[in-house]
Amino acid sequence: MRLRRPTTVTTAVLTATLTAAALVGCSADTGTSTTTSDAAAATTASTAVAGLTPEEAMAANADPHSSGADDADLSWDESEEVALSLDGDSAQADGDGVTVDGSTVTITQAGTYRVTGELTDGQLVVASSGDGVVRLVLDGASVTSSTTSALVVEDTATAVVVLADRSTNHLEATGTTVDPDHDTETDGSTDEPDAALFSSADLTIGGTGSLDVVSAATDGIVSKDGLVIAGGDLTVDAGDDGVRGKDYLVVTGDASVTVTAAADGLKSTNADDETMGYVAILGGTVDVTSGDDGVQAETDAIVADATVKIAAAGGPGTEVAEDASAKGIKGDVGVVVGGSATVDAAAADDGLHSNGAVSVSGGDVTLASGDDGVHADGDLTITAGTLTVSESVEGLEGATITLAGGDVHITASDDGVNAAGGSSTDTTGTGTAQEGPAPQDGQAPGDFTPPADGERPTLPDGTVPGDGTAGAPPARPGGEMPSGEMPDGAAPGGQAGGQGGGAPGGEAAGDYSLTISGGTLVVDAGGDGLDSNGSLDITGGTTVVQGPTNAGNGALDVNGTFTVSGGTLLAAGSSGMAVAPDTDSSQGWVAANLDQSAAAGTVVHVLAEDGTTLVSYEVTKDTQNVVYSSPEIETGATYLFETGGTLGTPDGTGLSSDGTTDGTTQAAKAVAGEFAGGGMGGMGGGRGPGSNGSTDTSGGTTTSGA
Repeated sequence: MRLRRPTTVTTAVLTATLTAAALVGCSADTGTSTTTSDAAAATTASTAVAGLTPEEAMAANADPHSSGADDADLSWDESEEVALSLDGDSAQADGDGVTVDGSTVTITQAGTYRVTGELTDGQLVVASSGDGVVRLVLDGASVTSSTTSALVVEDTATAVVVLADRSTNHLEATGTTVDPDHDTETDGSTDEPDAALFSSADLTIGGTGSLDVVSAATDGIVSKDGLVIAGGDLTVDAGDDGVRGKDYLVVTGDASVTVTAAADGLKSTNADDETMGYVAILGGTVDVTSGDDGVQAETDAIVADATVKIAAAGGPGTEVAEDASAKGIKGDVGVVVGGSATVDAAAADDGLHSNGAVSVSGGDVTLASGDDGVHADGDLTITAGTLTVSESVEGLEGATITLAGGDVHITASDDGVNAAGGSSTDTTGTGTAQEGPAPQDGQAPGDFTPPADGERPTLPDGTVPGDGTAGAPPARPGGEMPSGEMPDGAAPGGQAGGQGGGAPGGEAAGDYSLTISGGTLVVDAGGDGLDSNGSLDITGGTTVVQGPTNAGNGALDVNGTFTVSGGTLLAAGSSGMAVAPDTDSSQGWVAANLDQSAAAGTVVHVLAEDGTTLVSYEVTKDTQNVVYSSPEIETGATYLFETGGTLGTPDGTGLSSDGTTDGTTQAAKAVAGEFAGGGMGGMGGGRGPGSNGSTDTSGGTTTSGA
């Protein structure tokens, strides 16, 4: 039984066993590099392929017409072949089914045709109205056309191109093959050729030889139905899209596909049928250099058991047009990666992007992005495999993020993991601006840009401080500031405050969640390390966060509930916006502001009061606040934080259980389950200034007055 996308959409709850969620309909992309989503939009787009494996995602889509290199269409009786010899501006055939009109060679009936030789300026046409397969065996064939497609399939039941063993073949369109004012991709109403190799019917390409396809102005290879590449060594150089199948594009078997395209690399465009419009790379190797998206699917983009390398729009740091789309792999309904896939994508915009859901269930994925490493408007699920985001503005972003397994390493200039709405890269490609609901009282407007460290904020045009033009201070939701709370913009310990998460006066918790239940997660973030505009629940796995040095952000930032019931968490960063778990968490935690910042490269140890070392970690940035939770922490017990000594032998997350504390300096003492320090972080118990009544937030011993 196939899973289908229901017409009524609700956000699925991912169960502990990661039961496959129901699929939803496609949410159309605007085709620009800006992605916008608030809580309602995220719910609508959510659960498209939440938690699915590539096998489950393929089962939910229409079957391709050819399943691989062993398909019957790629086998034939050589004794029944018709030899077709191309010769400059003409051709000759040794059997029926071929007509020659000048330099136009037309195949008129089903059969197998072995094509050799060269047409210097002509066209090879398939026009067979009957049933059966037209099989072209290219065996040292070259066709160049200055006016139209080099090879066009106008009419046939099934079209197959076989690349003969050890053969080298070439198809080239040197001119414009379709009216440039007629957008065939948008209306789909024409079969007019717009590629060097163009087919109006289902097309299969296989064999063990090679094929070079060049199109100066239009697409390289196009099928107006389904396209399966089951073998061969293909090199495509296109002035528009590289390889496009309307109903679907499937790469499988031992195929090798290398694409250089001015627009999208691999693409499928059927938006009318929810079971079609997908791109599936299920085997072989794919190497794409594209001016726009590397892989673009109208529904699902699926990668399994293949090696995929993508350079989209010049990679991170490249400035792209405001209306451009420059993702590595984009599926409007979903992106699914699993099996033994190897993906290496560098993109000017997001690495993996979906208006619906993203699921990684296996493989080895490496991403470098100019915006989000992985972005989903709905669910983002990682259950297995290795995912490394080596460069990004935000590492992972989704409305509902579930990390249930695998090894995840994130490097981000802003938030490491962000459970929230959309983000948009500015037109210079140098930063992001958060988008979402209109600001509430006490919040900065969506177009507010926080000043750099040490700089004054810029007032709106025409305002002068102190003359009344700047307006009154923002009102606090619910009335005046309660006694004992810090004024807006201030932080404990005399530190400058910043734009925090969901502390009093901050952004209200939304319908977002971040759940960590297994695997390993290592984050290096310039902004918030883990940021949830809703809830954060840690039930298992190992999470290590090296957060910011900027007091306006924190290693942890939560607007709703923040509970820990299992696993290991170590978060290190600045103290201005420091956040700790809720006091009613079932697993113990301890948090403290250090009385002196630990410089980058310093080892920080967490010890029981009797001196037993529980964990050691070498901070990679100057660090003022540390939060630690593990099954060893006992709520109400006292713990020590010391700096210096040696790290010992760290595991893959950077944590060590055999560090030494010879010559260390005590930096703080704290009671597990109590934390008074921090700034404008989350809203749960034990978090935010004044949340537990403490008056000592300067570092050293952290106590509670509750």
